[in-house]
Amino acid sequence: MAVLEALGYTLSQLLQAREAPEKIIPSVLDSALPQHMLRLLQPGPKLSPGIAVEFAWCLHYIICSQVNNVLLITNGALSTLGLLLLDLAGAVQKTKDAGLELLACPVLRCLSNLLTEAAVETMGGQMQLGDERIVAALFILLQFFLHKQPSLLPEGLWLLNNLTATSPSFCTSVLSLDLIEPLLQLLPVSNVVSVLVLTVLCNVAEKGPAYCQQLWPGPLLPSLLDILAFSDTEVVDQSLELLHLLFLYRREAAQAFLKQSGLQALEKHEEAQLQERVHALREIVLHG
Repeated sequence: MAVLEALGYTLSQLLQAREAPEKIIPSVLDSALPQHMLRLLQPGPKLSPGIAVEFAWCLHYIICSQVNNVLLITNGALSTLGLLLLDLAGAVQKTKDAGLELLACPVLRCLSNLLTEAAVETMGGQMQLGDERIVAALFILLQFFLHKQPSLLPEGLWLLNNLTATSPSFCTSVLSLDLIEPLLQLLPVSNVVSVLVLTVLCNVAEKGPAYCQQLWPGPLLPSLLDILAFSDTEVVDQSLELLHLLFLYRREAAQAFLKQSGLQALEKHEEAQLQERVHALREIVLHG
């Protein structure tokens, strides 16, 4: 075990070298190493956390190089990592050991980066991640990070963003599992977290009227009104995008916004950077 862990550490150092994308990673991908890595990451009684951490980082560096991620997807990387994510979610419910984030971080990064590959949809890559259990597991990890390791919240939210960006089924899972309110509860953590939460909600809202019908009424509009009191331009900009989508599909939400002094809240953000978006939103509110 110790030998494998040391091998994984050494390999991870090599994969971070400047010449790795041109010289080292192509050779690794041409070998049986990727398949062995994925076997070492398969959940079960034989999984060694120390070894898994080292080889998960190895996989991360390979994926970031973008030399041949299609090969990894073909070899079942998404399904293996998805099962490992489910296993990690189960583990954090049984233990208070904060060391689990050492494995969670590279696993989340690997999944997030693989999902950005153009080939994922054509290869049915998202199907490898299975059903709504992956979304439920991700939220369990988000709650764990919130209390144990808040710095990892962006990693989990970035994965949720990539899951919901193009997939109506994952957006449906977020709604059917009643996860809007838990998402909104993350808004105060930081500006980075706020932007990612709002981006995920935009992914859901842009899927159309049926999705927005489940976003409003509820806690979303009051939360967005609170956000308009923020001074961070990026957070406010993303909240304006979400309001635009919500009003587009739920006219009643625009009327409620008007009644709750939403126009006065918008006036605070008429600086040059947000002026165009603020004016466009005002037009929707007043004239539909």
